[in-house]
Amino acid sequence: MKPLHRAMTGAVLTAFSLAACTSTSPLSAIEALDDLDAIVKLQEVGGVRSLRYEEKVDRSAWYLRAPFFSPIRFLLRWTLPNRARETLDHPSASTRELLRTLPDKTGRDLLVCGAAGSRYAWLAELDQSPETRVLAIDGLAGVCRDLDLPLFAGSVEELCEPLSAERLDLALTGLRAAAPETRADREVSEPELVPYRDALAAITARPLEDWATRIILVDDLTRLLGAEHDDRARPWVIDALRAAIGHCTRGVLLRTVQGRDPQFAEVRLCAMQQIRGLGGPSMVPLLLASMAASPEERARGEPLFDPDSLIQLRLIHYCGQLDAEQAKAVVRLPGRQDWETSSPAEFLARTVLNEQSYYSKLRIPALIALTWCLGRKGVDADPAWVREWLEQQGG
Repeated sequence: MKPLHRAMTGAVLTAFSLAACTSTSPLSAIEALDDLDAIVKLQEVGGVRSLRYEEKVDRSAWYLRAPFFSPIRFLLRWTLPNRARETLDHPSASTRELLRTLPDKTGRDLLVCGAAGSRYAWLAELDQSPETRVLAIDGLAGVCRDLDLPLFAGSVEELCEPLSAERLDLALTGLRAAAPETRADREVSEPELVPYRDALAAITARPLEDWATRIILVDDLTRLLGAEHDDRARPWVIDALRAAIGHCTRGVLLRTVQGRDPQFAEVRLCAMQQIRGLGGPSMVPLLLASMAASPEERARGEPLFDPDSLIQLRLIHYCGQLDAEQAKAVVRLPGRQDWETSSPAEFLARTVLNEQSYYSKLRIPALIALTWCLGRKGVDADPAWVREWLEQQGG
């Protein structure tokens, strides 16, 4: 082999090897979303939504997914078919592979983030695999970080109280009256667009009541943004889509931590971590309020909080990070005013007093956490002071 040919061959092989080391999948975000849609189908039977995994799918051709073909991928796209029929041995594993690579591809493109966000949300709500749900929740939280969405800014009422049915109907009427397709063949004055602007603001001022409609709204507004070409109206759609993604994500996270199924304990841990990371220390009282058992559950003898020891330890850890003022805060969620609630400090105190002295993995961590957040100078292992403090609080 001539020296020049050897050098060129070496350069090509080096490029292939570098591509293999630096990328797990060369697919674009749109291609990854198309592949996800080919594998996972949303279905509704008897009013119950679920996910169905396809085994025979048309997805991106293998040479477009192979990292070592990245240097000539643009050439392959133009010369060979982009999609191919395949039979998947493990469709759920292929889905998780896409979920692992997709967050690195969405970036700050709002259209892509909206499309990815709705798919993450369906998987987080409906998938039966804890691993898939964890990946979906992480992806959804990543979209909010990429878009710098203030997910937990505002009062509890603003964050959690749903939009009334009357306001929703009015907003939908306004949207239909001035949708892009109704303006396609004529010039529209700015005053004519005002109801459209107001409807977009109204429909995203508060979260929609049903979790599925929140996801559907993200999908609808993503399509609306793609169809909206009036420069006067696009900023309104952008603001509405950002707000809808925020409502959807917040709803997914708070619904997730309310579960008690032991199978999904790691999913709840993931959601707890994302709520704390996205909202900061002030989210701990909201977490406790969201995770508290309902009066009906309490009447059935269920504990006030999730009995999983790892979840309890995570709550203890979060409560111990608070200062005295934050530790005494109590959040009452809209529609749950009659539920039993606890401040972080009261949660820690009850954990200390309710756990068995010699066998509990939670008692000492809770005792130390309560000492820290109340600003006591030293750790006193005798729980008498905890009982006295709790009685002073009226507990």
